[in-house]
Amino acid sequence: MKKIVRVSSFLAAALATAALFGCANYEVNTMRGNIPGKYIRYEMQEADRAVETARLAGHDKLCPAEFKAAQDAKDNAYDVFRSCRTEEGAALAKKATEKANALCPVRVVEKAAAPVPVIVPAPPAPPADSDSDGVIDSLDRCPGTPGGVAVDGNGCPIDSDKDGVADYLDKCPATPAGVAVDSIGCPLDSDKDGVADYLDKCPGTPAGTAVTSNGCPPVVAPKLCNNPAVIEIDFDTSKADIKTKYHAELDKIGTFLKEFPKAKGTIEGHTDSDGSEKLNMKLSQARADSVRTYIITKFAIDGSRLAAKGYGSAKPIASNKNSAGKAKNRRIEGAFSCE
Repeated sequence: MKKIVRVSSFLAAALATAALFGCANYEVNTMRGNIPGKYIRYEMQEADRAVETARLAGHDKLCPAEFKAAQDAKDNAYDVFRSCRTEEGAALAKKATEKANALCPVRVVEKAAAPVPVIVPAPPAPPADSDSDGVIDSLDRCPGTPGGVAVDGNGCPIDSDKDGVADYLDKCPATPAGVAVDSIGCPLDSDKDGVADYLDKCPGTPAGTAVTSNGCPPVVAPKLCNNPAVIEIDFDTSKADIKTKYHAELDKIGTFLKEFPKAKGTIEGHTDSDGSEKLNMKLSQARADSVRTYIITKFAIDGSRLAAKGYGSAKPIASNKNSAGKAKNRRIEGAFSCE
């Protein structure tokens, strides 16, 4: 009986040893997957090791979604293995191992293709401006303007006083509007007395004659101030019209009043005794008014400074009994006071 028991134990041990060493796909069970038994298929624990290695490498942080998928695949393999589907569970464990080993692969970033060069066409040549005045030739109404000369929007030299002479040639800038000028932009001075025509109150002054700022010969004040003087002017019979040849004589009075702006006076008209006193009074007043009007109009004298008074034949300076005396009595006098 003892012999039979020994033989049976020997045979059981032999069969167990043969089963362990005859199947290379098993290894000692570490109980990781809660599978009972001393031995377990190595694919199961290989999957455990692969997932743990991935975790230690930080793949659960680097690629958490992929890591969880590998871990779930390993757990699923164990579930199948426990349900006695040994080969199917081992196959699933092998796939879980492959997933764990392939976690977070290094992504090769493809090098971006070199950009295609953009060909930028050369800008068109700027419009021509031959005289370099800032206005292109196609718009320039005054081509050939000298360098450095200021121009307007049409490319023409600026003429500030609008006298027809450009500023860079104008020797008399700021000439009043409407005044005739010469080629250098200065007002005309026809009698060459140094006073421009538009200011000259005595045009046609003989060459070499000294004149004042209004173009007239200077007037000596004492000759008229507080000293009644006969004005050399004659009238046609019964007329008060002033003849052109007497303008120069009257201009002396006007010039005097311009030179002495505080001077005041009266133009007096006188006749001889021929005719009625009423007619002579009327005629003497008309002649005095005519002289006054000429002077204040031509020389822009304030009318309050110059009066006119007709005396008829009331103030003779010679006898009315002869022609010579009568001629002296027919006269115009100027009486002025000067401050």
